[in-house]
Parts: sequence; C-alpha cells; structure tokens
Amino acid sequence: MIQFVWIIINDIPVAGIRFIKMTNEEERLRLEKFYGWLTSPLTNYAEKVHDIIFEGIKYYYHYNNNVLFVVGADLEEISIPSILFPELENVFFSMFDLQSIQTFEQKDIQKFRVIDKSIIDVVKAFEQRKIGPTSSRKELDAFEVLNLPSELQMVALVLVKMQVVTPDMISQVTGLTPEEVASQLNDIYRYGYLYKTTISNRVYYSVKPFGEEGAPKSFATHKPSVEKQRITFQKRPAEVSSPSQEPVATSPPVVTSPSIAPSEKKEPETKSRLAMMPPPTWEEELPPTDSLLGQPLTTKPDKKAVAPEQVVVEGSKGQLKEAKGIKLKVDPIAIEIDKNHQMTIIIPKNGFLPSNSLRREKGFVTGKIRIPNDKNKDPFLLQKLFKRDLENIFEALLMGDLIVITSSQPSIFENPIVDVLFETLNLLSPHRDLLYTKSSTFIHPKDIDIIAIPKELTKFYSWATILDLDQNKVIGGSASEFAKNLVKKTRKISNAKEYLKEITTFASMLLKIARDINTLKIEGRSPELYLTEVKKAFGFAALDSGLSLSERLIRLHKDCAYIAGFYIRKGLDVAVRALLVGEPIVVMGDDPLNVFHIIEALAIFAPHKAVRAQIWTTNYANIALEQFDMIGAQEGTDRLFKGAIKVNLRAMNAVGKRSEYIHTFLRQMWRRRSKDRPKFIREKINEMFAEIARLEKRLQFPPDSMPSKQEIKDLLKDFDPAFIDFAVDLLKQKAPEKAKLLKPSI
Repeated sequence: MIQFVWIIINDIPVAGIRFIKMTNEEERLRLEKFYGWLTSPLTNYAEKVHDIIFEGIKYYYHYNNNVLFVVGADLEEISIPSILFPELENVFFSMFDLQSIQTFEQKDIQKFRVIDKSIIDVVKAFEQRKIGPTSSRKELDAFEVLNLPSELQMVALVLVKMQVVTPDMISQVTGLTPEEVASQLNDIYRYGYLYKTTISNRVYYSVKPFGEEGAPKSFATHKPSVEKQRITFQKRPAEVSSPSQEPVATSPPVVTSPSIAPSEKKEPETKSRLAMMPPPTWEEELPPTDSLLGQPLTTKPDKKAVAPEQVVVEGSKGQLKEAKGIKLKVDPIAIEIDKNHQMTIIIPKNGFLPSNSLRREKGFVTGKIRIPNDKNKDPFLLQKLFKRDLENIFEALLMGDLIVITSSQPSIFENPIVDVLFETLNLLSPHRDLLYTKSSTFIHPKDIDIIAIPKELTKFYSWATILDLDQNKVIGGSASEFAKNLVKKTRKISNAKEYLKEITTFASMLLKIARDINTLKIEGRSPELYLTEVKKAFGFAALDSGLSLSERLIRLHKDCAYIAGFYIRKGLDVAVRALLVGEPIVVMGDDPLNVFHIIEALAIFAPHKAVRAQIWTTNYANIALEQFDMIGAQEGTDRLFKGAIKVNLRAMNAVGKRSEYIHTFLRQMWRRRSKDRPKFIREKINEMFAEIARLEKRLQFPPDSMPSKQEIKDLLKDFDPAFIDFAVDLLKQKAPEKAKLLKPSI
C-alpha cells in the first residue's frame, strides 16, 4: 500500500499526505534522511522514476519541472512508476502553472495545499485499480506484430515502442482518434496480448504485467526544465522488484531512528478508509518553527553515502575517447535541444512523408501569389538596414530557408525594429505565408520560417541566414545567380509598387518553373525540351534555381523510398540493413530540416517497428547511441559517433557494412513504380522476418545435442547464402546463440 506522498519545490515541502499512522517526528526523520541521500543534482532524476529501499520502505521519486515528487510504499506494491506517478503529476500540473512554480516563495505554501484532496483521490483510485489477467497472455514484440491483422499493426508497433500507453498517447503519434485507438487496443487484447489496468477512469495498456521486473517504469507527460547547473546523466539500473532483491552494497548508511511501533503497524483500518482520511493540518500539529511544510530541507548530503546508481556521463568510453581534443562543455540549452527533439516516427501506409512534416513545402504550392500591400509598411527596409549580402536574404525568402534575426542592444524582445522587419520579410514573400516568432530557446526549422533570438543562441543556427541588427550585417547563407539578379534589378527601383511588382514577378517565375519540372517528373515525361525553352526565355539562373526548388517540392509527390535514394546515392543498402538489424544510424547534414526529412524517409524501411529518432542534436558527446534508431547531427561530427552507421548528405552516401541481400531487395524495389513501392517494401520486409522466424525454428536444438557444422549446412541448403549473412546480423541481438550457430556456415 501507499504510505505517504510528498511534493517538494525548491527544497521546501509544499504538500503531502500520510496514509499510515506516523508521528510528525517520524515523518521528519524519514524526509530528512531521504533528502540527505540525494547526493546528485535533482535534474539527474528527471529522466525516469527512480527508487531506493531503506528501513523496509521503498521510496519512489521523480523530478519534473522544478518539482520533486516522492511516494513511499510497501515493498510489494507494484505499478507505481508506470501509473501512479503520471496520474499524480498530471493532477499537480493541471492545478498549478509553471509560472507559479518558478516564482514560488516560502510564504506561498498555502496555495499548494488545495491539492491534498486530489492526492487522496488519486491514491484511492490506485488502491482500487483493476489488474488484468497476468497469466496466459502472449508477449507482444516487433515480430509478433506481424501476426496481427494489418489494420492493427500501426497501433501495435507504437505500443511495442512505448511499452505502457493510453489511447490518447497513441493518438498523438498516429493521428487516429482516441476512440479508434481504444477499439484497436481492445482488439489486440482479445487476440491474447497486452495487460490492462484501470485507474482514475483511465485505462492503461502494457506489453508486460504491471510491476514485473523489466516492465516499463514510467512515461513523462511534462518535460523537465533545464537548470543552469552542470548536469550529468545516469545509466538505468535494474529496478528492485521484490524484497528479496534489495540492493547489494548500494544502500545509504543505516541511520537509527524511531520506527513505526508494532501497534501502529497493525492498525486495523482498511486501505480505502486510510486513503479517505482528511488531510492532516501539519501546521497545527507542530509548532510553527517545527513544521515540515514551508521549511527548507537543509540536510547536507552525506558525501560518504554510496548511491544506489553510479552517476556517469551517457555514452560509451569509446565515444568519449573519440571526442578527445574537442571541448565537451555541458550546455543547458544544448541539453534542452536534445531532449525536445526526440520523436517516434511511423510512416503512413501510402509511403509518403507525414503531412505535418511538410508544412514548408505546402506553403509553396497553394497556387496563390499574394498581391503585396505596402500600406503602413516599408518595403525598402532591407536596403536601409543591410548594405551588403542582400541577395542572401532574398535567396532564403525565395527558397524557403530559415532566417534568424538577432540583437543584444537592446535585447531582441525589446528592439522595436524586429516586428517591423518581420512584416517586411513577409511582404517580400508573395509566393508563401511565413511563420515567425521570438524565442529564448532553440526552435527546429520545420516549425518556423523566421525566428528572432538572443545573440547567445546564434551558435545553434550556424547553417541559417542570420540578420545581426547590432552590426546591420548579414551572416551566413548563400545566394544563387537568380537572387543576385533580383537584387541588382530592384536596387535601381525607387517606387514601392514597382519594387514589389518586380519581386512578385521573380517569385511567380521561380514557382512556375519548379512546379512544371515536378509535373514532368511525376508524369514520367522527359523534361529536356521544356528545360531548353526555360533557359532561352528566362536564362540559366532562373532554370538553375527552379531545379533546386523542384528538388524540395518533389517531397510532396514522391514516396519516401525515392527521397531516401535521391539523397543517398551510394550505400543506401548500408542504411537499410542497419535499420533492419537494429544498428544506430547517424544522418549528418548542414540543415536540420533536410536531415529530418531523410530520417523520416528512411523510416519507410522499418514497417516492423516505430522508429525512435533524435532528429537533431547539438550536445553530441552525451547522446547514447543505443537509445535511438536514428540520430540527426551537424556535418563534420563523424568521430563523435563511433560504432554508428554514417549517412552524409553532403557526400550523398552511407558508410558501413554492405549487404548483398538488401542490395538485391533495393534493385527489385527500384523496378516498381513510385506508387507501388510502399506496398512492396512492407510485403518484402514482412517476408524477411517470416524467413527469420522459419530459420530460428530450424535452429532449435536441445542444449545437450548441438549439431555439427555439416548438419547446420544441410538445414540451411534451401536458404540464400546472402540471406544467411543478413540473418546473422539480425539475430545477434535477438538470439545470439543461434547467430553463433550460423556463423560457420557463412
């Protein structure tokens, strides 16, 4: 049962409920000993729900958005990390906004006490939860998903990846309604998979029994904030799942203190009655100077205590060795970027990039060219502010590249010219509507077109076109001849209407050329005659820019396989093989948007699973490769990702182990039409895993009668030798003992 709940902000307990008989002094001793054990920064406990056992109580704790949640429970209690904590934290953050938490002062304690009744309700619902049957349920994994009807496989893949879900969680990933997801989850349950539990009228589904060792521990619905302090990371220890598995040589020092009296332990009150006890008025029970609520926890950490988990920097020793010579400075903003750019990717059955990732491309093909209205706007503002490299700004506007505005004197949030500049840039983009914002943190270019940021953030946008308002200087970016011609022509114009008309003409011309080229590509017609006519009518500069824009817009019309093959001209089989066998892939490029699209495009070759991706990283050395299927990173960071398969978008190649079997599969794929490739890929990869299953079945031998090399060769005579090589790589993680049996036959 649950014994107590504590909620702590800035080292001050602000709310809490006791569900067993316990004196104030006993609770104080428990709280101070627990807090004294926390020898690391609180941000270390933000990744997942942690736990520690001492004096017969299991303390679960999690740090979320500057709030430390602590739950004490009996050793046999289960499902607290996966169910109780999400419910408790959801209730708390629904009642208190982040601003009230960040501005908390000791005198504001009383406003947090309103949550006490809600804590009681959450714990009561948890105590009364209904656990689904824990026997005769089949374990759901990526291979078992293939045995389900095709219409259930997308939801099942997400479930396998996330482990514990609610219908709302899967709905956010798949785009299906929560009702549709709930129906499919119940269908999967009826097929003999999954475990269900109900709490607070919400149904949770898990691939493993709740509370079982190895079962999922938690999922966070509120992202923790990043504090300005040095942050380290922890490797995940195995959870202690029973009293017999207490940590060995890892518990904090035993501190003798008054324990709960036997008479109190045998209190006859039921769990439900205890859960409904009114919140204790701690201020009345203790003198004001001795109250737990509102008093800072000043207990100093015991430096001699041995923590139950070793605090280390994530990443292997090999990664750190490879990074020698590079200054690995812990940067809170970089860490925040890494945390906020993790995604689970599932490509739709039609095989095209997800609609929500093509916002920028869609902006070009609305078919509308706006007539610029210069009323109360200054179309010549760019010329007044920037005397040089104006063509770089127009190139970004014409081609849809990110523009960054920065200033420090005054700050970007106080500079009055910023909003005026926003309006001018939008005025000079008649072929698309721009999204812009001001931000104190990093925003991915897939979500914005123009961003205004403080100067210290510009280092994270080295690939963008940056407008420095302090120096009136354009930093970065590049310009085509087409953009240079536009600037050259408009510099001679002094009339606002003529100026905007010329820009509209250039934008319309570029968009028409790009669309026409894509129409020819989609219809499979030769574009040579058309391209010759464009070159004669508008010149080579217009044709060259039209071709460049068409490459971007074709993403709207071509399947993911085409996009992956277009940007990975050499070694696509290397990347596909790695994705299938579970080796990490790092996609490197200069523009995070291009990297993001290639990561998504490659996901089409993983119909058997939901792809876990870090779509962009800046804090390179702290990324643990084993946590992700694919990672997006800056060009030139190869040596920071030792052991990963490298995809270089500038070189248009992938480097790593080749696979003759996958190469043959890709040759067969290219013979199909674009519209037929997604189905072919799904069916072929399903066949691969079916063959793997057949191969595994043949390799089942009693431990005391291992076959000879010749017997194994005879068993494998009807398998393609190239497939056996691929199967060895795939089975290394799933069934290493069977992979060893196959090696002599290669």
